[in-house]
Amino acid sequence: MPRRSPFRSLSWPALLLIAAFIGCRQWQRQAETPTRPPTQTASRPPSPAEPNQPVPSAASSNEGNLLLGNPSNAGRGEANFLLERPQYSLSYHRARGGPNWVAWHTDASNLGKVERRNDFAPDPALPSAWQIRPTDYKGSGYDRGHVLPSGDRTASREDNSATFYMSNMLPQTGELNRHVWADLENYVRDQIREGNEAYQVAGGAGNAGTIAGGKVTVPQICWKVVVLLPLGTGDLGRINARTRVIAVGMPNVEDKRLETGDWRSYITTAAKIEEATGLKLFSTLPASVQSALKSKTDGGS
Repeated sequence: MPRRSPFRSLSWPALLLIAAFIGCRQWQRQAETPTRPPTQTASRPPSPAEPNQPVPSAASSNEGNLLLGNPSNAGRGEANFLLERPQYSLSYHRARGGPNWVAWHTDASNLGKVERRNDFAPDPALPSAWQIRPTDYKGSGYDRGHVLPSGDRTASREDNSATFYMSNMLPQTGELNRHVWADLENYVRDQIREGNEAYQVAGGAGNAGTIAGGKVTVPQICWKVVVLLPLGTGDLGRINARTRVIAVGMPNVEDKRLETGDWRSYITTAAKIEEATGLKLFSTLPASVQSALKSKTDGGS
């Protein structure tokens, strides 16, 4: 039987403290520990030092999925491996069987009419020994929860299929994945359709057990930080202390209240997410702007 979270009745602040002082600090130590690159030669992922992310098309305002920084200084470590695609960048944790974080940009050029592909697949950019397969979630009681949502990449079949690699998945309860988490995703897309663009980073925090025979760690909390600004160019120069930032931390639990609740109930700050995860957000921005953005609590309208 899969291990279910013993923290399902705890509030978000309590879960945040647990994640901050137990699970996530352990992850941070692992991420900071240098590890040897994988020994496979035939299937070894490309080095992060060799860029494999093409320049966005003229129709896109994307100035780089990591424009606001590499939150964990991901590189070659097995607990903090940088993987980049045109659709997103992520830090992969081999032992946890999923991403530490995923970062991506979305504007209207990414929102088209391509139907959801549902073609879940192992990530071919990772060695076979690192890969999680769609069947690893079978019988676990958890959804294969997208970090970068499928709905943010509907301009082409290739873009949508890229969101279904298992490296972009975290185990989420159905109550979370299909309701308040999806509601926030829809809200952000609505803002984009109204003439904005978004830089987003999201992931999981804490350890609520494992599935797939220990290969995949279930997060206690799923978090997301969204930077929203009017569509334009020169984004680093345009982001300032008044820029909108939405930060949430949602408990990954079986709770019917998540089915009818409001995503705004889980508003927090980017600073608190940093405390819980050990990540460094907005690192490419001036220190004064970083400080202002990390303290924002924005529940939308």
